[in-house]
Amino acid sequence: MTDVAPIAVLLVDDQPAILWGLEMLIGGEWPRMTVAGKACDRDAALSLATKAQPDVILLDLDLAGELSLEFLPELLGRSPARVLIFTCLRDRALHERALKDGASGVVLKNESAIVLLEAIASVSNSAPRQAATDQTGRRPEQNAEPR
Repeated sequence: MTDVAPIAVLLVDDQPAILWGLEMLIGGEWPRMTVAGKACDRDAALSLATKAQPDVILLDLDLAGELSLEFLPELLGRSPARVLIFTCLRDRALHERALKDGASGVVLKNESAIVLLEAIASVSNSAPRQAATDQTGRRPEQNAEPR
């Protein structure tokens, strides 16, 4: 029998009740999933992404008025984790920007728990993300020639 490590999920949301609910939901998925940490703002998210090295980061787009897309590149640079956006914002342009900037998917907060759990599993099982940076310290897409 092969032991498979649980999917370690870092939760990032500015609402304590949402964090608690997500922690209960994901904790109930043991041994398939586990909570690697919880963060409610940019600084905590960046710190925990570095320390916990989760498999998936579940990231709210709106963190107390700050758009998390503003620090998504830095977050991706600190961890090889896949980022799954979890939001109530229905702005398609923001969703597309998140995907363009490196997020692996978007789940709306009004989706069922099953949809969210399957999205986390799907994102974690996808091909490994490229190294966060190359030898120059820049993400590979930053080295592309301007079009």
